[in-house]
Amino acid sequence: MSDLITEFADYDSFAREWHAQDLESHSVTLAEARERGLLNEQDTRQIWQLLDLLEDDELFLHLPQWLADEKVDGADGDGDAPTTFVGRVARETDKAILVEDSAATHALMRLAHGIRSLERGLENTGADADRREELEQRLQAKYRQFETRDDAVGLADEWVPKSQIRSAIRRRE
Repeated sequence: MSDLITEFADYDSFAREWHAQDLESHSVTLAEARERGLLNEQDTRQIWQLLDLLEDDELFLHLPQWLADEKVDGADGDGDAPTTFVGRVARETDKAILVEDSAATHALMRLAHGIRSLERGLENTGADADRREELEQRLQAKYRQFETRDDAVGLADEWVPKSQIRSAIRRRE
């Protein structure tokens, strides 16, 4: 399984790999693409924040649209099946993995971003005890939402062919 999963220790390595196709098609480096505004840096940062909150046995999966359409147990807000998921690998064969406890990443990315924003807010609160308490309560609520993932669209314990996984990613420190 480890040959299927790519692990990233720093943001720039992740961003370079995540946008490899765009960088190649424009024949630019990551720095040049940033200067020219060719990347969606906000989404990339939010994925990176999400990767930081995953448990050791969870990973981020990116599937082609046709496979997501076939495997997903629901659609997101615009009617299309999401193509990126967070989940656990329950079983593995030479040709496929069984993904369980999965959820589409878009909502989780927003939660991860909210968690990071609240954590920064707590760091910058200073001595205001009331404000600190409010932020801590909101942060705990966001953590609970992230952990439970209630009503999240995802893969319903699906076998996914390894050959069809566009990327399987983890963050390592």
